[in-house]
Amino acid sequence: MILKRHQLPAILVGMLLVTGCGGKKDQNQQEDFKPVKYGTVQLSGGLQERTFNGISKSSSETNLSFRANGLILKLNVKVGQKVRKGQLLGQLDQKDVLISLEKAKTDLRNTEVQLETAKSNLERVKQLYQTNNASLSDYEQAKSGFSNAHSNYKSSQRAVDLQRSQIEYTQMKAPMDGVISAVNGSVNEFAQAGSPIIVMSSGRADAEVDVGMPEGYISKTKYGDEVAISFLSVDDKEIKGIVTEVGYSTVGASTFPVTITILEPSEDIRPGMAAKVTFRFGEELDKPSQLVVPVKAVGDDPQGNFVFVLEKENEHYIAKKKNIEVGALVSEGFIVLSGLQEGDLVAIAGLRSLFDGRKVTLLQ
Repeated sequence: MILKRHQLPAILVGMLLVTGCGGKKDQNQQEDFKPVKYGTVQLSGGLQERTFNGISKSSSETNLSFRANGLILKLNVKVGQKVRKGQLLGQLDQKDVLISLEKAKTDLRNTEVQLETAKSNLERVKQLYQTNNASLSDYEQAKSGFSNAHSNYKSSQRAVDLQRSQIEYTQMKAPMDGVISAVNGSVNEFAQAGSPIIVMSSGRADAEVDVGMPEGYISKTKYGDEVAISFLSVDDKEIKGIVTEVGYSTVGASTFPVTITILEPSEDIRPGMAAKVTFRFGEELDKPSQLVVPVKAVGDDPQGNFVFVLEKENEHYIAKKKNIEVGALVSEGFIVLSGLQEGDLVAIAGLRSLFDGRKVTLLQ
């Protein structure tokens, strides 16, 4: 078919429209996830109990390392082995250090000979000076020679002491009686000074438990709080504990580190065991607990108050608009009269840019 010249512009316009529509379709097919800040609907007031997972550790756990760089020649321990204070645990190759020590000893012997020679010379010149057979200049020169020889001798002594210390730095000895918890190196591996090679604990029943506390409860956790601890591997028996450390900043996943010391330690509790720790928050037993939603999560429209509840769907979340009824404003937020449940995640920023069914991701 032969196209006439006046038909070409119309055909080109049609092709551009088809191309433009196709591009728009592909663009709409791309996923658009809005990042949002979120809060949690939680109970406030009354006496509440919350249980968090934790891991036991030894309160006297010590990381041991060499104080010098070198090739590991010996590692005399295994995990679980009991050791005594002062026992040799590991050793680096000492060839270079021993050579340096021998050189330092040779220098010390040479300076010792020079010191004896300078001392004899000083005594001789002193006697000659006292009998007017040597000048004052000769006497002063002899004293200066003895002083220099003495300084060189002391310097050589310090060099020998330093090289002996270097030999000690190539050895790792147990600082106390205990049990080896971990061995992070192996023979013929190069060790960096200060890099932990062996982990040991005292072996006494002195276990602690580390817990990751969610941000909603960290402000309620105080030093000295009593808690209940249970270990599934220890007959699920409840053990008393006390909070001894409360973290100030997060350590991943928006949790704060909290350390609990076990008040009634047992030989059955070993480092690395999974634990459940129950905290009790609140003191007013006569005041019932109330459900509270963050103030920033509550919006209003002609239908009343609403929030966007964030519901998990596969690898993302869906914002669901939900009308709620709120009561009085307290320090933690609005009291929820209806429409929400404890633990619901709600958006607390950018409510105007959200709509029912929008896909979102959570900002940590």
